[in-house]
Amino acid sequence: MKKLSPLEILPLSFNKVAIVALLISGLSACYEMGSDSKDNLEEKAGVQLKENATEEEFKQYLVASFTQRRNPSIEARTEIIESIAVADESMADSSESDNGTTHFSGTNNQVVGVDEADIWKYDGENFFVLKPAIWDFHYDEPIDCNTIEPALGQVVTTVCSQPKPTQVSSAQLRIVKNTQENISTLDFDNINPDELYLNGQSLVILGNRNNYKNNWEEYNNWQDGQNTITIIDTQDKTKPSIKYSLALDGYLVQSRRIGNEVFLISRYSPNIPELIYAPQTDAVIAANKRIINDLSLSDLMPKITINDQQHDLIADNTCLIPDVSGPVMGSPSLTMITRIDINTAEFSSRCMAGEVAGIYMSENNLYAFNTSYWNFSGDLTKILNWNEGNTHLHKFDLASFGYLGSALIEGKLASRNPRLRLGELSDGSIALVTSKISEDGDWRLTDHQLTVLNNQDGQLQHIASLPNDDQPAAIGKANEQIYSVRFMQNRAYIVTFEKVDPLYVIDLSNPSQPSIAGELEIPGYSDYLHPIGNDLVLGIGKDAIVGDSGTSWYQGVKVSLFDVSDIQQPTELNSIIIGKRGSSTALQYDLHSFTGIQQNGQYRFAFPISVNDGSAQGDSWRDAESQFYQWSQAGLYLFEVKDKQLTQAGALITDRSSDTNLENNYWSSNHTRRGLIQADEVYHLSGGALYKAHWNSPEQMSEEF
Repeated sequence: MKKLSPLEILPLSFNKVAIVALLISGLSACYEMGSDSKDNLEEKAGVQLKENATEEEFKQYLVASFTQRRNPSIEARTEIIESIAVADESMADSSESDNGTTHFSGTNNQVVGVDEADIWKYDGENFFVLKPAIWDFHYDEPIDCNTIEPALGQVVTTVCSQPKPTQVSSAQLRIVKNTQENISTLDFDNINPDELYLNGQSLVILGNRNNYKNNWEEYNNWQDGQNTITIIDTQDKTKPSIKYSLALDGYLVQSRRIGNEVFLISRYSPNIPELIYAPQTDAVIAANKRIINDLSLSDLMPKITINDQQHDLIADNTCLIPDVSGPVMGSPSLTMITRIDINTAEFSSRCMAGEVAGIYMSENNLYAFNTSYWNFSGDLTKILNWNEGNTHLHKFDLASFGYLGSALIEGKLASRNPRLRLGELSDGSIALVTSKISEDGDWRLTDHQLTVLNNQDGQLQHIASLPNDDQPAAIGKANEQIYSVRFMQNRAYIVTFEKVDPLYVIDLSNPSQPSIAGELEIPGYSDYLHPIGNDLVLGIGKDAIVGDSGTSWYQGVKVSLFDVSDIQQPTELNSIIIGKRGSSTALQYDLHSFTGIQQNGQYRFAFPISVNDGSAQGDSWRDAESQFYQWSQAGLYLFEVKDKQLTQAGALITDRSSDTNLENNYWSSNHTRRGLIQADEVYHLSGGALYKAHWNSPEQMSEEF
């Protein structure tokens, strides 16, 4: 690890040349031969990481896949692997304000005390809003395109037509006062900002280098990606100024903030000019070895640039590698865990071999997870189907940045909001819910397991699971898939669904003996769960009706209020249904679209809904309940909970089907909608535009500002 005092950003370009080969080598990295039994996955998979690898061991691991002939049976599965990679890269006890002192609803975080980046932030008076760059793509003259020739393992050039990008407008930061006054803007000409943090008088903007140049031909290899971190001083909001510009080699997976530190988890693979990434012949392998022998380990490692000064991101040029690695095993894919001080730009990093799909982070620990698609049969060329797989979990201590162990858990985390399937318990244990194909051969993930792990004897050990011999009851009935999971107060709430919505309450007060404490069946399902204090839980998802054919058809957006004060007998207090079949909410995949706050003896919350309740469109199939309806409007919908009753408080409707301007309709802005509540004022961000209304009369909404 290395710390530096601050000393501006390096150019970035991007291409997908060799991406399939890198994905393959990344997937095939860390496994030793073993039997077909899955009783001891960790031993067979070599999931534990080695901390004291020498530089020579690490270099061997990093370049091993470039010096071996690729297996043709693996090459033949590239289409499957690509689809796997896309699917897996698809995520608090309550919302909290960003500064913890002013009474307004802030970013909806999974864990209290661990802030998450978003497309806007608020300090009680001012909004900081990111507006992405706008690009126009048109086709120009045919250009040369690089592709991989599997038979030769070489890059070949063909003629193709690629879209030529033209920037219409730059990305921009807007600072807007809650009185609807635009204070200032800051343009970004060479980066694509994605999300931001607010810490006192400092903004941290995360993004990536502007990949679009004059045309597609100027892209370089995809490994040339760079994360950008821009720290902005906002003490004078009329003139925000950039304090530090940082560029970190690789691609951002996820981030978090605790206090003055931002934690970045990024993916990196070295870019080696002229190297063939999927060698198929001895001549190609020999050429690769000559290239690699001329490179030092430092040449293969990521760098960080701070205000134009470049440094090694990893001080000792070594990473954690699998404990069972050998001369024929390796991967060029690395995961970087970097902490950056917002005030000084000082940094330190850890490096881990292999890729991660996401993280769960508490105030004390960071857990990185990924999915393995190998069947552990001893045949490293065998790849599981997309709906199979097992979960890797690696744990790090935030105080020391120390590695605390790894585990391999049967089954996959969900592709939608997978991080909500993990939760740290009060004793420091980590619990997670995975799913796999049932033994009856159903292709869906309908066999579910809760696993509890804790640190024992210097490793992350399995201490309990559910179902088990003493608690054999399944989580979910036959053919039911999990739609949502939420951990809170040493409990897990799990919603499964096929025809009705069973809500399961798992008692984790004794982590070594988990049990299903209670169960409730209601129509529909919840794909987002949110706590209100200790006794109430909101469930937001879809209503459902079972048709005459026996098929269950989801309907409009459903908001349910559950009483879980008696965990053995959870009850639904009441529910509200918005719209008809076809209606949707971004909460299905983005928990930041929810906002809520406890004030004046009631809980107020809001989230965006796109409502379909117009005329029926198309024909119903098998059942009348399968009929879709036309889109009618979209906006921020308001709700209240008081005296254990849920009521709707109106909505800020910004888009209607009758509008002549269709640019901001359902299709374009559903994923960029946010809400914020402060006293009796409610604010709505929609596609970069802000709106304001009084909570008790949201229909009298302001013009956009």
